[in-house]
Formats: sequence, structure tokens, C-alpha cells
Amino acid sequence: MKISIIYSSETEHTQRLAEAIYAGCQSGADTSVTLFRIKDEDFEGARWNNEEILAELDNSDAIIMGSPTFMGSVSSKLKAFMEATVSRYIPETWNGKIAAGFTVSGTPGGDKFNTLSTITTFAMQHGMIWVGLGCNPFNSTEGINAAGHYYGATGQAALDDNPDEFPSEADLKSGQYLGARVAAYVKKLTANQ
Repeated sequence: MKISIIYSSETEHTQRLAEAIYAGCQSGADTSVTLFRIKDEDFEGARWNNEEILAELDNSDAIIMGSPTFMGSVSSKLKAFMEATVSRYIPETWNGKIAAGFTVSGTPGGDKFNTLSTITTFAMQHGMIWVGLGCNPFNSTEGINAAGHYYGATGQAALDDNPDEFPSEADLKSGQYLGARVAAYVKKLTANQ
């Protein structure tokens, strides 16, 4: 089983949530997990271009995408990545893969839903199977999904918050929970192939 996590992070807060999701994904037996951070050197002008990463995503059973919430939506870097996948859209290369998403913003709400729904729409356009957080905050004793964002894992961190302290431990547990959930669904899906 192969899971890839691709994300953008400017202040290390989204990176920290990506690492928590990575840890959760690794809870699945026989699971290979790779983190791909969208980097400045992968841009040619305004266009993102990294065929090596795209080939790795092609060979993944699941793709988890993340971005800080900037001005109510995904970062320009994640959007550029999305636009670069048109070569996979037409032949439906990612159709049937598992997808999930995550985001961090400066306030509890912070328009995170719009960011997650943008990532969800992108995944649906590719024919992917969306896995949400699937955790009722009223049933969690560990604060998982305390903000009630069911579409994916979310965190809260202001720009000047220390990345060693934010997102909170509860937000990171939500990330681990999402990673483990994706790994479990990948296992179910690949067992039937």
C-alpha cells in the first residue's frame, strides 16, 4: 500500500499537521508513506512542474492534499499543483484512488471548509474516493475534531504562533486519526484488487 501526502506550508504549521497525518498513515501494516512539500524550485514562472512527484502520485493508492487557508481558500502553490494535474485528468489516471485533505488557518473557523471543499472538488474531478475525518467531536475524549470539520483534518495557528506549539496536540491527534483512517480504507480497497 502506498500513500502520498502533498502539501504547501509557509510557516511550518501545515508541515506539522502533515507530519501528524504521516504518522497516522504509518499505523497501517505494510504501508509506504511519502511526504511531498510543494517547493519554490518546482515552479517555472507561475506554473508548478515536477513530473517526478506526479509519477509518484500516479503509483499511489491514496493521495492526501493539504494547504494553509489563505484568504479563504487553498494557497496559490497548492492551486498551481492542482492545475498541473490536467495531464492526469483527461486519461483519468487517478480515478478510483483514495483522497483526503487537511488545512490550517489562524482562527477556529477561518474558512477552512472552503479550503477543504476546494480540495474535495479537485479530487472528485479526478474520480477519486474522498475519505473525511469521520469522527464526531462529541464522542472523542481526546479532542479529535473539536472544531467539527468533518471534511478533513484541520488545525489552528496564527502566522506568528510557534510551530513547535501550534497546531495544538488535539489538532495533531485529528491529523493522526485522518492518516490512520485513510490507511485503513486503502487496506480495504487494495485487499479487493
